[in-house]
Amino acid sequence: MKKKSSLKGYTWRTFLLEVVMLLLCSAVVLPFYYLVVSIFKTPREMGLNPLGLPEALNLENIKNAWSQIHFLRAFVNTLTVTFSTLIVVILFGSMSAYAVARRKGKFYKFVMLYFLLGFMVPFQTTMVPLYQQMQRFHLINKLYGLIVLSTGSCVFAFFMYQGFINTVPYELEESAIIDGAGPFRVFFQITFPLLKPITVTMTIFHVMGTWNDFVTPFLFLHTRNNATLMLEMYRGVGEFQSDWPLMMTTMVLIMAPLVVFYIFAQRYIIDGLTNGAVKG
Repeated sequence: MKKKSSLKGYTWRTFLLEVVMLLLCSAVVLPFYYLVVSIFKTPREMGLNPLGLPEALNLENIKNAWSQIHFLRAFVNTLTVTFSTLIVVILFGSMSAYAVARRKGKFYKFVMLYFLLGFMVPFQTTMVPLYQQMQRFHLINKLYGLIVLSTGSCVFAFFMYQGFINTVPYELEESAIIDGAGPFRVFFQITFPLLKPITVTMTIFHVMGTWNDFVTPFLFLHTRNNATLMLEMYRGVGEFQSDWPLMMTTMVLIMAPLVVFYIFAQRYIIDGLTNGAVKG
């Protein structure tokens, strides 16, 4: 009886939906499978049997990729740019959003509009004058120059924080002000801890965007000593011939830190979404 009742709602429509979901899942998993198995193949194996398993566990691609792209140096450069700019973006983005969100004067409305106009301008339209400005201040081919340039994400963080701060009850800050707390103490001890959901979201957006950024380092970094991981991967693409197994291995090495980051940040992502939903 229990078996019949459990299968009672299982129809042909449910079966077809399950088949469609399995096909979609296969379409998503297939590129990752192709990427992983290609690591252990030779160029000949990859050309003859792209989706088949490798004939032997070949680790030469990993060794060659590690040495040819100078992985450790490029990893340190990318890590430095990513997390240096992350601190600046989170700090200045949240503080500027707090100042504008808690003030209702015309000046702050003008600041909001000014940032909005700047945010609407595509990066591609400003590359030439931006390069001229960077050259004027001798920031071309400097890692700290790329850090300064990447802090432009503060504008995006400003809009993300500004909308979230409006949902934080102002009464909590008023009670702290009555107790004698100054504006910085109110922000860092009362308001900023309540911004954890949006801070986690901004951290994910910024880390993913900066880590995978290719255009900005390509324009402003010219030597291999300052190269990021994406630039090193680009140098492996030849004009007439490319070692595709080596390229796949390089992609996996570049993606691995992001996967590890997501695994450790997953709990905070879920907590941030849950806290944001409960706070309403």
